Amino acid sequence: MTNLLAMAHRIIRQILRDKRTLALLIIAPLVILTLVWYIFGAKTPEPKLAVINYSSSDYLSAFKKSDYLRMSRLEAVQALADQKIDAYVDLKDPVHVHLEGSNPQRNGIAMTKLQKSMTKVQKISINKLKNNLTGVIHQQQKAIAAQKQAMQKMTETLRTYAPGILTSLPQQQASGNSNAPKAPQKVELNVSYLHGNDNLNTFDAFGPAMVGIFVFLFIFMIGGVSFLRERTTGTLDRLMASPIKNYQIIWGYMIGFGLFVIVQSLILTCYLVYVLHIYNVGNLIDVLIIVFILSFSALSLSILLSTAAKNELQMFQFIPLVIVPQVFLSGLFPIDTLPRWVQLIGNLMPIHYSTEALRNIMIRGTGFSGWGFDGAVLLGFSLVFIVINILVLRASRPLAV
Repeated sequence: MTNLLAMAHRIIRQILRDKRTLALLIIAPLVILTLVWYIFGAKTPEPKLAVINYSSSDYLSAFKKSDYLRMSRLEAVQALADQKIDAYVDLKDPVHVHLEGSNPQRNGIAMTKLQKSMTKVQKISINKLKNNLTGVIHQQQKAIAAQKQAMQKMTETLRTYAPGILTSLPQQQASGNSNAPKAPQKVELNVSYLHGNDNLNTFDAFGPAMVGIFVFLFIFMIGGVSFLRERTTGTLDRLMASPIKNYQIIWGYMIGFGLFVIVQSLILTCYLVYVLHIYNVGNLIDVLIIVFILSFSALSLSILLSTAAKNELQMFQFIPLVIVPQVFLSGLFPIDTLPRWVQLIGNLMPIHYSTEALRNIMIRGTGFSGWGFDGAVLLGFSLVFIVINILVLRASRPLAV
């Protein structure tokens, strides 16, 4: 029993002396739980909808101004392309819905609200149908009466002037007027998609985010542990004692690891696209460019954080604080209704930009104009992390080189 208590006492003292481990045990779960509470406790975002061709439509009353923006066709098409609205409704008969389509979750929210409006449209259509049917029946009755009267006059005339012809004429029955107006048909809802289609599933929508998450996660772990091993085995110390420059050390590691990073990224991306058949209408080269830039961001960040770790366990302890928040704020879950400061944190995370870029390429099929900004931001992350790495290496170097 004494040995058992002594062993437990040693472990407790070891953890208490390791402030980083102690902080991660207490603070990290609280941070992650708070983020989860914000994500899953947020209200369902309201869809952004608009109507066009509404000025002469009988159905406008079904689309409240507070729920549906009034736009011209040109404005609606541009707003849909810019993702400022989720859908617009063309009230020109028949009613036609144009969905943005790149996010099945947003599509479902928009269609739920549209179905409620369409229920009101059907009521308006039914009332219109009843009123028109009453008018149609009245007109048909008048037409039948007029036809009967005309037939009677013609019969009397023939009896008077040509009784023989009357007997040779076939007997005709009065029928309804074929030119009478027809009753309006039931309103049908036609749906078209700017991006994607009705077969776009959740995995297709989450695919761009998953590409970024898996690439970042595995490269972060492998790169960080590999660089940490260079430090713990003394290889880095020997390099720092040589005439080699600080930036040459960092860039050498980046290029060396980077070759394997490119291969891994290529295999992962091609597997998703060609084996799992994830939805992709964009250029695979554009997808690979974003994945490569993200890979170097993950690699440079892992090298930076590995300088703060003393062993592999401590390197893995960074995952809850570095990877998990990026997963929640990457685009897998809607963040439009979250507090502004949470959205700002999301804007400081590389995976957020890779998700936006890959979604524009794979689902919306855009070219450089759709991913250029996000790619530049990812490249900026990489350069910033590399510069910080060089400065940290210079500060830890005993002699200036």
